[in-house]
Amino acid sequence: MAWYNQLGETERMSSQTWDYFISFIQNARELTKKEKEILVKRLQAQKLEKIGRKYKVTAERIRQIEKEALAKFGKKITQLLLLD
Repeated sequence: MAWYNQLGETERMSSQTWDYFISFIQNARELTKKEKEILVKRLQAQKLEKIGRKYKVTAERIRQIEKEALAKFGKKITQLLLLD
C-alpha cells in the first residue's frame, strides 16, 4: 500500500473511514451477497447503469436494491441504539 503512506492525515482518515464502511457492509449478516456488492460498488462511486449491466438488470432496479439494503441497515442501527 505505497499510496497509503503518501496520503496526508486527512486523506488517511478518510481512507480508513471508507475501509471501515466497506468492512461493515461486507460483514453484515442481514444483507445478501448481491446487496453487499451493490452497496460497496456505490460507495466506490460506480454508476447505477454499470452495476446494472453486471447483474443484467436496469439502473432503476439497482437503485431499488440499494434502497432496500440501506433500509435494512437503518433497522439494524436502530436496534443497536435501543440496546445501549
